[in-house]
Amino acid sequence: MGLRLTRLSITLLVAGLIFSMAASAENIYRWTDENGKVHYGRTLPPDHSNLPYEFLNDQGVVIKRVDDPMESQKPVAEIEESDERAPLFTADEVRIRSDRLLVLRYHSEEDLIAAMEVEVDQLSYDTRLINQSQSSAMTSLAGQVKNAADRQRAGMPDDPGLGKNIYRLRQRLRKSEDQLQGLKDREIKIRASFQDDIERYRFLANGGKPGEIDES
Repeated sequence: MGLRLTRLSITLLVAGLIFSMAASAENIYRWTDENGKVHYGRTLPPDHSNLPYEFLNDQGVVIKRVDDPMESQKPVAEIEESDERAPLFTADEVRIRSDRLLVLRYHSEEDLIAAMEVEVDQLSYDTRLINQSQSSAMTSLAGQVKNAADRQRAGMPDDPGLGKNIYRLRQRLRKSEDQLQGLKDREIKIRASFQDDIERYRFLANGGKPGEIDES
């Protein structure tokens, strides 16, 4: 029993010394040597500067873990250059992943065509809304222009508010035209993208392997 208490007391004493040291130091390092023994200190030994280590806060909690000290010492330009040379996925891997996703997402060419039509129909709905707004603006503009002409024929002074309304309506019409053209361009891109997917799906369905280039 006495031996157990002595070992417990020693363990608590060591732990107390470790955390009291952590509390009194601004930066506490913790590292493990080649024999598996854990060490604490305010600085790292020179022979361990290129091996993993941890930072502890004043409560003995790990606040930072450095697995590769040499990586953190690389110049920024070197790291960026290395990242550029090593993309996350190669072009072949991207094609393989894209092909697998394509056959998982759609069960037939008909599914692809249906999905395309859903997106195109949404554009058609947006187009109808813009056309309605455009028609309303044109009607209002015609009324405002007629009002301005009537005032001019009657020899009445120009109405600044009327001029502003005409300007706003014309701007609104120009914006509507831009939006309609944007929707047309979007539809062309959607159909072209789905057409590429349909051709790719057809190639895979006829025995082509994911990532393989269609030479036909």
